[in-house]
Amino acid sequence: MASSTEMKTQAVALIERLPQDKLHTAVDFLTYLEDREAWEATWELTRDSEVTASLRRCDKDVQGGKVKCWKDVRQDV
Repeated sequence: MASSTEMKTQAVALIERLPQDKLHTAVDFLTYLEDREAWEATWELTRDSEVTASLRRCDKDVQGGKVKCWKDVRQDV
């Protein structure tokens, strides 16, 4: 299997040879792959019952006004 550096070099070479209309498609696909990785991490967290419960408590705190402005907190430190 090729190293990460070799694969990146190959990807750049392929991208440089693409016609303009295909370049847009390539960028869209790379963006999709990047976004998918972020969503997979999010889905993994939401399957954790402790994380989900903590997020629900945070939402209730926000809705109940039990929050401080970050500027105020930062000034206290």
